[in-house]
Amino acid sequence: MKTQKTITAISLIAALFFVGLPFSSASAEEILTAQEHLQLAKHHELLLKEAEDKLVQHKAALEDYEDRPYYYGRRGQDFQSHEKANIREYEKIVAENKAQVAIHYKLAGESQTPQFVSGSSNTQVN
Repeated sequence: MKTQKTITAISLIAALFFVGLPFSSASAEEILTAQEHLQLAKHHELLLKEAEDKLVQHKAALEDYEDRPYYYGRRGQDFQSHEKANIREYEKIVAENKAQVAIHYKLAGESQTPQFVSGSSNTQVN
């Protein structure tokens, strides 16, 4: 009986926690200012540059392997497979960071646009 009450109480607390979780914090777009979006965009640009540099290195290593596979011996095919996987991963990282840069620049630009009074799009609020 005591165990059943304990389990019921724990499950009730867990359910309340998970139901209230979406309402407990505001989304990032509501909190961040234009300056913070610009900083995030710069951060993602740095990550993008690093990922592009790594991508170039892995493509060069794969090209070197394909030009001279006899240098790599028995582990050559493992090396080739590993480099192809690295290239796919870094291409994915590059695409994600490009998207994040675009999103944060867009959000920084939108938050700096003038606000209009509802109902009348010709008057600006100062």
